[in-house]
Amino acid sequence: MQEDGGMGEYSGNQAGAQYGTGYCDAQCPRDIKFIGGEANSVGWNPSPNDPNAGSGQWGACCAEMDIWEANSISEAFTAHPCNLDGPKKCTSDQECGSFNNRYNGVCDKDGCDLNPYRTGVTDFYGPGKTVDTTQPIQVVTQFITKDGTDTGDLSEIRRIFVQNGKVFQHPTSNVSGVDKQYDSITDEMCAA
Repeated sequence: MQEDGGMGEYSGNQAGAQYGTGYCDAQCPRDIKFIGGEANSVGWNPSPNDPNAGSGQWGACCAEMDIWEANSISEAFTAHPCNLDGPKKCTSDQECGSFNNRYNGVCDKDGCDLNPYRTGVTDFYGPGKTVDTTQPIQVVTQFITKDGTDTGDLSEIRRIFVQNGKVFQHPTSNVSGVDKQYDSITDEMCAA
């Protein structure tokens, strides 16, 4: 998303990020009221349950990174890539991945995640487990590039936990029927 909510790019946008303009995610939400500096009011279908909600003709797409999805018994991190750079106004059901076109849009709505419990490691994260959620935890998410620089192409997303002075690497998955197990998100892991 643009830090300024699109104020610099769209001269008619006087609201900016503080008022929610410029929001986007991999779900290409169609309930955003201003997209690409324009009101998303044509074809607006109001929600029957909420006077402030509904959906318009356009969606607001951009890559999304769910760094920390967690509660006391499970945690995950999920990359939702898109085949575009920056925010994009999608203008059709096909492009937005709406309705029956979910997997034909410009973004990966499901994403690729890593969750120890769901991948067969049930004793790692939770109350009284290796990473004990009844105590404070530091969570570190690393974005590793192919060439090791800050501007290189992303090749891996890795998670580590620090608790009571000990470092715990994300466990390797334990999924039956899968040829190779993984402890980080990579293109190979997502394809598998």
